[in-house]
Amino acid sequence: MIQRESLILGLVLIIFISSSAIAENLYFNGKLISDTGSNSSIGAKNLIIDAQNCMVAMEARGLKVSRVNESLEQALQLYSAQISLEEKRGSSDYKLVNQSAIDVCNIEKIALKALDEFLVFNESYTGSMKQFDLSSMKADYDSLVKSFDEERFEDSLKLIDKGYTDLSDLESSQTSFKLYYQTTTKTIKDFFVNNWKILLIWSIVIIVLLIIFWKAIRRWMIKTKLNNLYIRKKSINELIKRMQYSYFKTKAMSEMEYTVKIKTFNEMIRDIERQIPEMNESLAKVGKNIEESPKKDTRKFNENIAKQFKSKVYKRRKAK
Repeated sequence: MIQRESLILGLVLIIFISSSAIAENLYFNGKLISDTGSNSSIGAKNLIIDAQNCMVAMEARGLKVSRVNESLEQALQLYSAQISLEEKRGSSDYKLVNQSAIDVCNIEKIALKALDEFLVFNESYTGSMKQFDLSSMKADYDSLVKSFDEERFEDSLKLIDKGYTDLSDLESSQTSFKLYYQTTTKTIKDFFVNNWKILLIWSIVIIVLLIIFWKAIRRWMIKTKLNNLYIRKKSINELIKRMQYSYFKTKAMSEMEYTVKIKTFNEMIRDIERQIPEMNESLAKVGKNIEESPKKDTRKFNENIAKQFKSKVYKRRKAK
């Protein structure tokens, strides 16, 4: 009985060892790669097996593995080369092999963390889209999705953090605006509801006052425009006088400058004199006519000045 149990236990142990050995076989380019029995080669082999498992875990989650596959292929190539070197010379260096294998699992940890955080962020993002306008975040969201396609998992984590910050800011600003809008709208609505009778009375009073005093208001506006025209006309005449003094008395102004300026001023005065009758006509339509200010005829005054100018210019040229 004891011999039978020992036999069964031995068979189980053999099966376990055999299955473990099969699970830890390494293949490169279709060829089985075995370790040399040294601690360094066994350690490197175990790290590569871990790296293969890490890549399988990424594939199971639907992540792209081109980046980690390159590191794994590099680890296998280096491992194969070091095994051959160790068998021939008895010495080898598995540092680069170990680092390449470790890089695969490090990337796997970051990638899985980024994927889990993205799934949570995406749920928040899609939920907020139903309540808020997130159009300003679309470019950043697209960049985040693209970072997974390009296997930039480190950038993915940074973009997720930025996404949470931007999402929070947008929700806060839009919530504040909605609250302000609702509060303002409610306040205005309540004001009109509570004071509509007073507002209606004041509206009627204002309309009646406008009807009664409309002619007076219109008359005042026209008078104001007329007064402005007279003030402009007076100012231009004063400029003409100073210009004539400068030309005829002090000789500080040239003939050409005087001719150009007097022509410009005369055109301005003609434009003012054209507007004055129009204003008087408009004033007459509202019930009262105002004649042009009883001042001397500026046109005749300017014509006389022009004649004097021509006469003096003629004399000056003749004297020369």
